[in-house]
Amino acid sequence: MRHQMSFVERHGRGKYLALVALAFLFLNGDPASAQLKKVRLSAPTVAITELPFKIAQHQGFYREQGLDVEIVVIRGAIGVTALVAGSVDYSTASGSIIVAAARGLGVKLVYLISSKPAFDLVAEPRIRSIGQLRGKTVGISSRGGSVDLLTRLMLEKNGVNPDKDLVLLVVGTQEEMMIALRAGRISAALLSPPRQLMLYREGFQNLGFSGDYLSTYMTGGIGVTSEKIKSSPDEVLAFVKGSLKGVEFYKKNRNQAIAMIAKELRISDPVLARQVYDLHAGRLSRNGMEDASWIQGAIEFTKKSLGMADKNVPADQVFDFSFIEKALR
Repeated sequence: MRHQMSFVERHGRGKYLALVALAFLFLNGDPASAQLKKVRLSAPTVAITELPFKIAQHQGFYREQGLDVEIVVIRGAIGVTALVAGSVDYSTASGSIIVAAARGLGVKLVYLISSKPAFDLVAEPRIRSIGQLRGKTVGISSRGGSVDLLTRLMLEKNGVNPDKDLVLLVVGTQEEMMIALRAGRISAALLSPPRQLMLYREGFQNLGFSGDYLSTYMTGGIGVTSEKIKSSPDEVLAFVKGSLKGVEFYKKNRNQAIAMIAKELRISDPVLARQVYDLHAGRLSRNGMEDASWIQGAIEFTKKSLGMADKNVPADQVFDFSFIEKALR
């Protein structure tokens, strides 16, 4: 029988291997992308606090660290449940993270976007001071939540008893409270960017910035499980490094950041987009972490909100700033 020459015999082993390699590239795409580690970041909503993470994603800062980051929207408490269950790797729901950590659920905050609350107390046009809220109805998102406690704190500091001098009405989300204010159902509420800026244009009044009353309250950050910190410290450090570059880009590239704010938050007015950026950028954490005094204040505020003021919650149960310290080096 006549010997049939194989493809390798006819074309040579070198050409055959080259063709196999070429086929592999077509089937598997970019070999660099195959080496990236896929991780998921959950965010409670599309808001100004998530913009630095979006920038890190779009500018390729995570890819530089060997990570392929997918950002998914999951409501705060549910997002923490997903984090603990391993459905996501990181969460930006800083308030829910610190609550879960204080309860001992094995999560920690490793990076802070802002170490001050983002809310202004916004009132209907005819009210010019907190004292004038006596006899009125003030909106809150839920009983015992951070907005409730911050509202009570601001009222009490101005001599108004929130349980006797007015009515605290549970309204719901920030959007729902803005609608309730416009409709006259409530006279005031704590609102975050860009909502309060939109209402100021309509004649509503700013009765005060919550950060002037409580400076130990974070807005945005990175939460991760204690288990991942132990099992994948290199990945956590890489994610913090990429996020840090996103924040620094956000701070230093105002025009590009404003363009992304307009796109992501669907703000068609360029003046409003600039105002949102300037307000938010001025409240960002200096280096992504805070000192022991701030940490203790944040824990005490959370314990009060949970009705567990007498419980001992160590700082290292809630915060781990070792990764941001390494990233800053």
